[in-house]
Amino acid sequence: MSFSETAYSRLRTLILSGQLPPDSVITENAMVARLALGKTPVREAMRRLVLEGLLDVTPRLGYTVSGISQQDVNDIFQLRVIVEVAAAQLAVDHMTAEALERLQALSTSGYDPDDPDSMQRYLAENAEYHDIIGTLSGNRRLADLIRRLMLESRRFVQIAHLTRAHGEEVVLQHVAIVGAFRAGDRDAVGDAVRVHVEDAWRLMLYSLAAGSGEVSVGGRA
Repeated sequence: MSFSETAYSRLRTLILSGQLPPDSVITENAMVARLALGKTPVREAMRRLVLEGLLDVTPRLGYTVSGISQQDVNDIFQLRVIVEVAAAQLAVDHMTAEALERLQALSTSGYDPDDPDSMQRYLAENAEYHDIIGTLSGNRRLADLIRRLMLESRRFVQIAHLTRAHGEEVVLQHVAIVGAFRAGDRDAVGDAVRVHVEDAWRLMLYSLAAGSGEVSVGGRA
């Protein structure tokens, strides 16, 4: 991997993981120091991220990590519903006892919004849960797309109004998905995954509206 690709990959991950939160101001020199790379690859990486919409640039002032819009949330979650339901239904034919047991173990991973360690553990285990299902779809490109969407979704945690109650609901949803897989019921699997992803979608739209003072969220969620 070239220095430019390394700079791009690492900087993009910092943004998507929330280590560089929305609306934060960054400079080229600061990123050169943080990434321990030269100015040229960092500058090229930042230009690519501007084109992707993850960075905004103001001439002579520097860069700002792009904020999160309703369109961003809708685009990502609409795509997640489509691809994750499809992947899960394909995974029914490839599910193994070992994978089921791992999914069951991961299903118990909720979170305490007041405990940063709990949140980091949940984010990692939730990503693994979705990755197992994507991989078992048997479609490598579909699995790769789900990984990218999960990484992009992680940025939305920065705006989410997370509660213990929602953490408990996530556990119930994950358990329901595993139960549908155990039954080998393709339709039930698809329905359970749709409920799970659309619930997260609604939470993000509500959080975004609440943050702007508009707590009524209309339209599809």
